[in-house]
Parts: sequence; C-alpha cells; structure tokens
Amino acid sequence: MKHEELFDATAAISPWLMPSKARALLEQEIESFVKAAAEGTAAPDAALAMKVTAGLGKTATALRVIARHGEALLGQGHVLIYVPTLDLAERAYADFRELAPGLPSRVIRGRSALRPGNSKKTMCERANLAKEISGFVPSITQALCRGQDPDGNFVQSACASGCPYLEQKDVPGPHVVFLAHAYLGVDAPIDRTYETALRVIDEKVWPTLIRRLNLSIDDFMRAPPKSFPEGLLDALTRTKAAIVDGLQRGLPLHEHLRKSGIDTAQLERLVKAEERSRSYLEIGPWQCTKTLEFCVQTFDTRSFIASRKRQQILKRVAEKETGHCVGLRLSEARTKESSQLEIQSSGFDDLDRDDPLLLLDADADPDITERVAPGAAFVSIQSPPIADIVQISDLTLSNSWLLHAEDGAERRGKVLTIIRREVEKAADGGVLVVATKSVLQALHAEVGNSAAGTEEKALRRPLLGAEPRWFGPRTQGVNDYEGFAAIVVIGRLQPGVSDIERSARAVFSKDALPIAEHVAGPLPATGATILMADGSVRDGLRRAHPDRRVQAILAQSRECATLQAIARLRLVSPNREKRVVVLSNLPLPELPVTRLCTFTALERDLEHEPDWLGFIRMEKALRATMGRAVRGARLSATGLHLDLPMDFETEPSAEGFRRGRPTSHMMLLCRRVAAANGWKITPVLLKRRSGGKAVLAIILDDHGAPLEMAETLWPDFTPNLA
Repeated sequence: MKHEELFDATAAISPWLMPSKARALLEQEIESFVKAAAEGTAAPDAALAMKVTAGLGKTATALRVIARHGEALLGQGHVLIYVPTLDLAERAYADFRELAPGLPSRVIRGRSALRPGNSKKTMCERANLAKEISGFVPSITQALCRGQDPDGNFVQSACASGCPYLEQKDVPGPHVVFLAHAYLGVDAPIDRTYETALRVIDEKVWPTLIRRLNLSIDDFMRAPPKSFPEGLLDALTRTKAAIVDGLQRGLPLHEHLRKSGIDTAQLERLVKAEERSRSYLEIGPWQCTKTLEFCVQTFDTRSFIASRKRQQILKRVAEKETGHCVGLRLSEARTKESSQLEIQSSGFDDLDRDDPLLLLDADADPDITERVAPGAAFVSIQSPPIADIVQISDLTLSNSWLLHAEDGAERRGKVLTIIRREVEKAADGGVLVVATKSVLQALHAEVGNSAAGTEEKALRRPLLGAEPRWFGPRTQGVNDYEGFAAIVVIGRLQPGVSDIERSARAVFSKDALPIAEHVAGPLPATGATILMADGSVRDGLRRAHPDRRVQAILAQSRECATLQAIARLRLVSPNREKRVVVLSNLPLPELPVTRLCTFTALERDLEHEPDWLGFIRMEKALRATMGRAVRGARLSATGLHLDLPMDFETEPSAEGFRRGRPTSHMMLLCRRVAAANGWKITPVLLKRRSGGKAVLAIILDDHGAPLEMAETLWPDFTPNLA
C-alpha cells in the first residue's frame, strides 16, 4: 500500500505516521519521561501510558533510553521493568546487557522457575510446598526458609544455604530489574533499603491485576470463630444480612448499608476483626519434614479461605459510602445434582504509585488505562501495516462452526486447503497459523498429526508446513516470527459473555454505575467499519455488548487478540513482502484490508475474481462440456439453457444468471475461467442464415478449427471470429 507521511483514515483510529516519524516521536516521549525520573523532577505519581503499534520498537526504545540514563536512575533507586512472562524477561535482560554491560541489572525468578543453566531443578527445592502454603502463612520465607524460632533464635532450613531463590533477596544495591507481570501483586526480592526510581510495565497488564472470588451464602453467613470480638458480633450479623438483602434486591449496596445503620467506621472495624480472628498456618524452618507435612495436612484451609473472602467482601463495601458496589453480585453455582447461591466478587489491584510509571501497550485503551493508572497521560503512536491483507467477508469461523459434529470435517478441510496453498506460495518464507487451541487440535487430527506429548508441544507441531500457535498472552511481545512471509488467522477468540462481564466488574469496580448484563442469546449485531488499504471504508457487522465498558474488555480479548497475532510478523517495516489471511469477518479497527472476499472464494483461490459466484457456476458448466463431444456454448440466456442444460436447466434460470451480467461481462468471465483451467478459448459471432442479431458464443478446445467446430455445433448459424 502507498505509505503517506500522514494518513488520517476515516475509521476510529489515531492518525498514522510513517515508521521513521513514529519512532522519533516514541523516542522523544520516552526520553522526556525517563529523564525526569532520572533527574528526580518527575512527580512521585507521574504516569505515562503509550499505545504503540507493535513493531515500532517500544520495548527496545525504552531499554535504550533507560540505558542512556542508567547511572542517574540508579542513583535514585531501582528500575523495575515488568513483562508478561519470565521468558520475555530473560530476553529483555539479554538485550539490556548488550546496551549497558556496566550497569547492575538482573532477572528475578520465582520459586517454581527453573534455575539458570539447569532445566530440571527449580529455584526453590521446595517450590511445590511453597505453592501449597501460599496465602496461609504471613511469609513463605519465614515459614520454610529462615526465621526466628519460638525461643528467638535465628534458624534456617538445610536447603536455605546456597538457595538461588533466596540469594536474589540478598543482592545489595539498586539494579535494573526484569520481572514477570506476576510480581506486580507481590513484593519482589530486591534490596528494600533503596527506593524505586522508575517502573516500566510492558504489554497488556490489566488481566494480571484482576482478583476474583466466589463465596457461598452458607460460608458468608457462617458464625464467626470464638476469637472474633464479642462487641462486634451484633454489627457483623446485621452487616451480613444487609449485604445479602441488598444483593438480592439489586440495591445500591453502599447506600443500603448506611441506611441500615452500618457506617464506614463499623465496616472498617469488621474488616480488621475478621483478619485478626483468622488463624494462620503455624510452621517454621526449625521443624522437620514430617512435622511440616502434618501441620499442612491438618490445617483447616476451608475456614481460612472463607474468612479471607469474607474480609475482602467487607472491605469492598467499606470503600465507598454511596452508589452501587459494582464488583459484587449474587450468582448461582450449579452442579449435576443441586445449586447454591454465591457472592461473586471481582476486584482490581491498585498499582504502586509512589514512583514514576511508564505503561507500554500496543492495545492500550484509554478507559481501561484510567482504571489501571488514574490520571496517567495517554499517548497513541500508530503506523500502518505494509502487507497484502485479505479478509473473508461472510463468516466468523467460530469454534462451534468449525467443530460442528456433522459439517465440521468438511469446513476444516477447506481451511486446510487455504493453509496448504499459503505454504506453497510462501515457499520457504514461513507461514504462521493462529487459532484457538480446540480448533488447532481438530486441524492436527484431520492431517493425522500425533497428539503425543504435552498439549502445547502437540499443538506446536508443524501443520502442513506452517507453524501453529494459539490466541492469548503468549503471543504478546514475541519477535520469533518477524521474518515469516505470511500468517493465517482462523476465527477469533470469543470469551463467554459472563466471563467478559465479570472482568469488566473487576476493572471498573470503582465506578458508580453497575455493569449492564446481557441476559440471553448472542450479543446484538451492530454496525462497524472495515478500513480498506486505499483509505475507504466498508460497512461491516460485529456483535457488541450494550455496556461500553464491557465492550472495551471484549475488544481487548477478541479484536486485539487477532491484531496481536498479526503483529507477530512486524508489518510496519517489513523485511520482505508479507501476506495476511484473516479467516473471520470480524471488523478489525486498525487493519487496512487490501481485499475482501468470501470464504468459498478464498478456498477456491478466487480472491482476485470480481465475480466469483459467476466464475464458479460457469466453470462447473463448462467443465461438464469438456467431458462430452460438445465444445462450446452460446452466451445468451437461451443459448446457456440449450448448450449447457446440466447447469441451466430452464431458460428462466439462465435469464436469472444473466441478469446484471452483460455480454461483455460474460465474455471476460469465460476468458478468466478458461485461463484458470488452461483451456484454449475462441469467441465467435453467430448469425442466423435467415437474418437477425448476432449471438456471441465461445469455442473450447477447437483443435485449430474454431469456425468448423461452430458450424458443427450450430448448423443454423453462420460463424465468424469475434
């Protein structure tokens, strides 16, 4: 496509910039923010969120700028860089070491992570036990590794000496630290005698911050333990009853509790009392393995978890004095034999805002960003992809459609035909195929690929020469496919409506208005625009949630998952010709489509055919003649019926086919059919010997004598070459 300096498309996207301009602006924005953090002039709660097209190098730019100001930043404290996974943290760390080998930097690995250079041993020898007791003890390190025994003596377990996980905690001084997103909710093992100078969160982070819990009404209303303060028992009983009553009646919960005589101070006292009355698992590193196992096995985890959930619910209703409690609702949990009411709580962790925060995300949404980092400045830098992009216009290729019990095999066969052809076109260029896991499993089964090994290993097996991957967070930030020639995206990620609504309740839990629920059936279809590569737009349809906030979450999981997959080919500055095949009619707001065509047309390799329906019917009709003595056909409605009666059984059916297809169109259509099949075609004009208007006809496979063939086929006409 033509690459303009500034292309302001009519679709709802930011103006597009050339990659050089976009990268310069990206560098400028990050430089200004990081420099202020390094000089100590940034406000402690300063935040910048940047929506940057994948492939412009947002991570590389941030690392380069941080390396440039590294000494000044470390003079202020740690620099914490969060990325989605440990693998990406390792990659970013390696890139940073090349940029700034003299600056202290490291990667933080969790207890269950594999040790560097050892693919079998975990960082913590008792990682499984640590996971089992997580949340039931105030500190895993003090419970399993080292701490003070009941007599006040310092004790550490046998495995604590030389433990690579604990050694991370003992590294002194400020560092540039690379961590997975999972560390956003816990204290990282760094030297806490130093402040943090800058936090960088790379890629989509809001899913990591969501906290969900379900608590049955029975467990919520259960009598408190004897350790609960007697003076608060009456207030606790009234509060529980008011919460359940308000949820059942759909009342603004905060107001309902205050009107019931339960004020914020009482709620805060109940929150503290619930926590203090809860008994933690009491273990220590001085205990032997058998004693530890006995304590863990006999610990009342059910009561502990229920108490912790009650505390969270009470804390939610204490947060505000008026309005709805968006994150709380009643739901019914069904089993095969029964059902029970539960309180469903969806919340959102607050990010630490005591130091400057830089958010980098190709999919950043302003509304969601405001909940992640309130008050953050929002900057969008977008460049268009450069690729041949074809998208189907008629089908979603949903999981249910592709996995249909009766028709699924045939449909998957057509998808495999498209994949096979794309692999052939790409030669050795590499083709990436992205779909849901269930669809990939079915496609592998269709071609006879073994399902042996782990699920992920089985799904990663080559599929007709293509590299298969699935939608989801593991596609974020990965550059492994930037050299590939093509991608085929099959269907789309479509989470359940209730799941999306619950995520919205978590992200927007501090809003005043409750989330509007979609009661039943598919989401309503609404108009949407499809951006074309020439700058025009086409009308499309998408199914959208009526609540704007839920729709924002849905788009992050559906449209953005497809765009993230496509972005793996790094299309803003391609190193070769690239091709994108989107097997779904989902309108993608930031993807300029070169061509739209139907699924059948694409499967038949007719994406460039302007009249693919006519092509298919004429090809079928003319193929039928090739097996018989007849070698031609007249292109009038009467002629189609008389000469090709197998496909045009009646003259009205031929007239219907000819409607909107003038003779010149028919001639060009037949030429394209003949060229696609390698047939020789000769147009002739037939004129009745008795006079009248000439009729256009075609001769196929004329053996060098088209007029003689015409006289044989139509003895009542005089033929001439057209």
